[in-house]
Amino acid sequence: MKIAKLSRASLAAVLLTACSPRGASISGEIPMQPPFRATATIQDLMDSEIDPAADFIWGSVGTIITAAGVEDRQPRTDEQWNELRSKAIILVEATNLLVMPGRHVASKEFPSAGPGVLSSIDIERKLASDRAAFDAFALALREVVLKELLAIDHRDVAALSDAGEAMDGACEACHVANWYPHEIIPQLPDFKSIQ
Repeated sequence: MKIAKLSRASLAAVLLTACSPRGASISGEIPMQPPFRATATIQDLMDSEIDPAADFIWGSVGTIITAAGVEDRQPRTDEQWNELRSKAIILVEATNLLVMPGRHVASKEFPSAGPGVLSSIDIERKLASDRAAFDAFALALREVVLKELLAIDHRDVAALSDAGEAMDGACEACHVANWYPHEIIPQLPDFKSIQ
């Protein structure tokens, strides 16, 4: 039995073909589904990861004035800094989850909460028409949280406070654009006319 001599290129092509999944081309392009599946909705991510982590970070630094006096709130112990860092990690990774393709707004439809506030169906349509804009808001939040993470790693309370204000702005900008773009807030009554 004669065995034909193959050039290195021919041998590589044979091996690639033999080892490739069905339908894969020799060039290395393998048609496949992404290894992830967007199961949770944007609302789920907000309720379970983003809001709790952001609230924890916002609540970690500040001055609280009560009848009992003034409380200067900031992380002081290793345990407090570590817990704060874990919340920042949750938040920064949640921004990756927000930009995953195929993620829906909510598992159950919700109505508008008032004039100028979008329903879940309206939000879904808005995101479908310009997903890049929504993704840009998520990426802007990511950049702010990375600054918070840096402040945490340097135990820089002032930088953490500044980044917390920037995070509030990033969150509000997205909410105004995608949730309540034309919200009508009733005017406060004129207290002089009430008296």
